[in-house]
Amino acid sequence: MKIENYIRFYGKSFYWAGKFLEKEVFEDCSTLYAFCRVIDNLVDKKSNSKTNVKKFIKDYQSQNSKIQVNKEFKKIETKYQIPKKYINDLFYGINLDTKTVKIKSTKEIIKYSYYVAGTVGAMMSYIFQTSKPQAIKHAINLGIAMQLTNISRDVLKDAYLNRIYLPKNMLNEEITAKDIIKKKFNKKHLFLVIKKIIFLSEKYYDSGNIGIKYLPKKVKFPIFLASSLYRGIGKKIFSSSYNRYFLDRTYLNFMEKIIITFKSFYFFFIVNNGYKN
Repeated sequence: MKIENYIRFYGKSFYWAGKFLEKEVFEDCSTLYAFCRVIDNLVDKKSNSKTNVKKFIKDYQSQNSKIQVNKEFKKIETKYQIPKKYINDLFYGINLDTKTVKIKSTKEIIKYSYYVAGTVGAMMSYIFQTSKPQAIKHAINLGIAMQLTNISRDVLKDAYLNRIYLPKNMLNEEITAKDIIKKKFNKKHLFLVIKKIIFLSEKYYDSGNIGIKYLPKKVKFPIFLASSLYRGIGKKIFSSSYNRYFLDRTYLNFMEKIIITFKSFYFFFIVNNGYKN
């Protein structure tokens, strides 16, 4: 798959919001997204995931990378002087997924979300040429919020990969991935835990949106829209029923995206005056 097509195919909400960015910035964001998506796809393979991830990271770390997405990402890394810390932290998070996932508490799910998504938010800040510590902090929180949305949406999908990201201290019974696949669990209770994760994400979306004031003017609305779209997925799950949730993966349809876009435009430019304060 071509690098520019990863965000179109896998990140439909990001692709939608990204169309409001300047072309060059959007292309660079798409390269970062492709880099993260390729390694995420490797870890999601049921066989040899650990070996494949190791090879990918080794290729990235070599002076002459052979993998195309690594070559393109390195250009972005150099162009915007993205700190190695966030790349290494991302790799650490990805490696966690090659092992048995055990999330014991709320603190651990936030920590995990930082490694696999908060780091991406931080790297995005550099692409937007906003490297102030306050901006990075809020960008990381927006990444965490989006990952919490992913976790709340993908309980069934993750179970087929033998993973459960829901914190153990929120579950009142021992639930395995096999239990979820075979539907041998209390749907009502599990859905309540999922809603708690969505509720937790709200705090991080709020923080992420506060950080928009640190961004360049041309970037502010697209990021607010991306936040609103992803947040909308969580809200849709929250207002659903547990029977409906376990039937199919939740996503936003075309009309829902249109409605959220218009609402975001009104709130951002009319109500909040373009986040100028």
